[in-house]
Amino acid sequence: MHPYEENPFCSKRIRPGAIPFYFPEGESVTTLLRRLESNHWNGEIIGPHGTGKSTLLAALLPALRDRKKVVHLELQDGVRALPLLYEEYELMDSETVMAIDGYEQLSYWSRRRLRKRSRLQGFGIVVIAHVSYDYPLLYRTASELSTARMLVRRLLENTIVRIPDSVVEERFRQYHGNVREMLFSLYDDYEYAYRTILHEKKNEIRSHDP
Repeated sequence: MHPYEENPFCSKRIRPGAIPFYFPEGESVTTLLRRLESNHWNGEIIGPHGTGKSTLLAALLPALRDRKKVVHLELQDGVRALPLLYEEYELMDSETVMAIDGYEQLSYWSRRRLRKRSRLQGFGIVVIAHVSYDYPLLYRTASELSTARMLVRRLLENTIVRIPDSVVEERFRQYHGNVREMLFSLYDDYEYAYRTILHEKKNEIRSHDP
């Protein structure tokens, strides 16, 4: 297979965990784990759409699993209650941490019952949401143009395609700082640039043929 056939902006290349979370100076998985432990394994990762919350959780989970039993839930739109059986709840104790991506989907009463269970059974909760739900702040993600540029450069490292910073900036603003959507939008730009380069190379080879 040609080394550049796979588009680096396809969904499997930019899903959470496929690309690393880039921490600012002074922050790391280790500092987050310490912060979480100091808060009795409760915390929230909050920030706008597409700013790396799920990517950060994907970076944190392996280290967290070295310390605790983790119940990881990803809630889709319209899910108002946790998809867990009573027996599954009963197995959770102080050695368990529940990580919930999409916490804001839960109804008020589901969130209230979950807090009560957490206190009674001793398990921790890590919340991934767009706004605060009054858990100790673990990390607040933000949308940075410099980070968006760096991600694009990293994704293009092993390709023959280059996408100008001006295009990245235009898409970043078009998608209101949603880096995930911005990266998806560059899929067609890559395809066009790649095919243009191949076409030019073929024409160059033909021009040198006797």
